[in-house]
Amino acid sequence: MKFKQQLMLLGIVLSANAMGGSIDYLSQQDAEYLAHPAMVGKIGVSGAYYNPAGTVWLEDGTYIQVNNQTHLKEYSMEHGDYKFKSDKPSPVVPSLQIVKKKGDTAFFFHAGAIAGGGSVAYSGGIATFPEIADKFPAGEFTGGSTIHGKSYYVAFQGGIARKFNEAWSGAVGLRLIDAERKFKGEGNFTTKASPITGNVKFDIDSERTAFGVAGIFGLNYHPNDRFNLGMRYETETKLDFDNKEHKLKNGFNASTGTPIIGNIFYDIISKDPAIKQWMAEGSGKRNLPAMAAIGASYRATDKLTLLASGNYYFIKEASDDLGNFDHYDNGYEVAVGLDYQLNEKWTLMTGYQYTDTGANEKTYTDTDYVLDANMYSAGVKYKYSSQLELMATYSYVDYINDKNIKNIRYSKHVDAFGLGLIYKF
Repeated sequence: MKFKQQLMLLGIVLSANAMGGSIDYLSQQDAEYLAHPAMVGKIGVSGAYYNPAGTVWLEDGTYIQVNNQTHLKEYSMEHGDYKFKSDKPSPVVPSLQIVKKKGDTAFFFHAGAIAGGGSVAYSGGIATFPEIADKFPAGEFTGGSTIHGKSYYVAFQGGIARKFNEAWSGAVGLRLIDAERKFKGEGNFTTKASPITGNVKFDIDSERTAFGVAGIFGLNYHPNDRFNLGMRYETETKLDFDNKEHKLKNGFNASTGTPIIGNIFYDIISKDPAIKQWMAEGSGKRNLPAMAAIGASYRATDKLTLLASGNYYFIKEASDDLGNFDHYDNGYEVAVGLDYQLNEKWTLMTGYQYTDTGANEKTYTDTDYVLDANMYSAGVKYKYSSQLELMATYSYVDYINDKNIKNIRYSKHVDAFGLGLIYKF
């Protein structure tokens, strides 16, 4: 809680949303990413996250970049005649970068939401509920209240970059993560099996928290003013979650009138992969996978700069006590983009990214479905003065709809808007 309180003291209200990235990762760490996701090979203040070794090639000075993203999103799931939808927006998704460069050395800092799925609110329940009702003796799903879910990982990272020679530089850093995953709501069922005839209540209030530390390493190759190559590696982050869920078993016992029968319903629920990680027994490791990134930028003309980058997520190698990563392949992203400088004041930006999350029909659950996606981006940057730059950006994320092995169909789409300010002292 200490780190989230510190972030709020900076005036930041956090509500993250999974767009880019794989499994729990979020790769949209600033406003410029929404203009062109191919950020790893760029030299700039954004390098405090994307290319820390490249920050040493900035002009001497202290830079502050403040970002906000607004996400308008719609998630839905369908099972038979049932459809459940969440359209809760994320109006404030902030991040902050600071770089202090002098001579052959740069210090960098980044704060934001490094991972998580943000906030959702499903009206009427989730698609797993009708499927669970079929497992109850003579059971039927009769509707449920709104299901609320929230998942965010607040991160603070910083480090140092240093030139090795006239072309190469390196960076080392440390990241601290305070992770929280919540799932709260209820579902209502009926059963006509003796000796229980009447309502059976599903009532859950789960909060899982963990703290972790990761190492960050970077290399950058900058042989001339036209070409740059950036590389970054992040170690696996150990996150041992503590689960404080306490309502579910008591709710079944109260609605059935006896702990013996209540435990029967509880055991049925415990076998469902969408729910079991949120139950009292759901404590354990769900580590953030290691990842590697590489990217390049090339100034083809005095006005046009071309960008390309890729991220790779080592999901299969990550430790996971609860089976959340079972059946996953390692995920990856590939992105391209360009900057076109209209004049000394205005620069146009655009880009595209394809995300393969490593997920498949065996991994999707109502509380954890990461879909492959195409991301289309554009933006504009305005140089107000030698000290101040402003930017406005937009991305449309077109997710590829898919079904799981229970024939539940999942879909998402997101419109994301970014605003950024860069100030140099």
